[in-house]
Amino acid sequence: MDLFRQLIQPREIKKQTVFIKKELTLIKKNNPNYCISILGCGWLGLPLATRLVQLGNQVKGSTTSPQKMAVIKSAGIIPYLIKLTEPEPRFSDFLNADILIITIPLKQINPFDNLIKQLPTTIKVIYTSSTDVYLPSAEPINEKGALDMGHSLLMIEQIIQNASNQSTIIRLAGLFDQRRHPGRWFTNKLLTNPDNPVNLIHLYDCMGIIEKIITHQVWEEVFNACADEHPIRKDFYSRASQLIGHPPPQINKESSSNKIISNNLVKEKLNYSFLVPLNSFENHI
Repeated sequence: MDLFRQLIQPREIKKQTVFIKKELTLIKKNNPNYCISILGCGWLGLPLATRLVQLGNQVKGSTTSPQKMAVIKSAGIIPYLIKLTEPEPRFSDFLNADILIITIPLKQINPFDNLIKQLPTTIKVIYTSSTDVYLPSAEPINEKGALDMGHSLLMIEQIIQNASNQSTIIRLAGLFDQRRHPGRWFTNKLLTNPDNPVNLIHLYDCMGIIEKIITHQVWEEVFNACADEHPIRKDFYSRASQLIGHPPPQINKESSSNKIISNNLVKEKLNYSFLVPLNSFENHI
């Protein structure tokens, strides 16, 4: 059983494996492999890098922590210590790759501007942005939705898109898995907008979408990445809290404008089927 299939089985409930029969033969070992650099081996970057190594690619991964270098190396990833916020980050040969995947949550503009100026023109870029760049809307929000033009992540997107390199932007919804368990998010906090819908995506789907982009070489696109379902916040977070034995969150009944993120484009363009439905998320964390 390959690494990704091991990952997407529930930690305690191993029997529900039928959904992994979906199209997951993404970067086949028989295909030409890539050299892929992942800037930021954190919550998403490290398991993604591990998966890509498992599929036969050469993967370089960066961290800002010297203590994490050994962890990255033990996964078969070539480790680099890179701090993008330094005046002159030491990239060495990190940028000598076919594809650069940027997964760091940094919101400062200048480091990205400096990074893009140093990229070889042949390297392709995948940048994980956020659906936070959209303004609220009464209608489902697709990739042409109204944008918060002052949002720092949108400015970073534009820096990347204006470069000569081919690139694709992924706007991720709220991120969760076992380590980022939604049942803990509102411990000792008030849950606002209790009747608004949630917009979330599981780690496995973040990885799956990136794999599809690499496999099919889909560039010059912007994709929303969000689960199909949008349960009501108070219901979803009460279920998540109960799952780990926590009391339901305290409710603040005041409500503001909401969003429902549409994922139609990523499903149509990449022929992607989401792995973790929010209506049964308990089986996957």
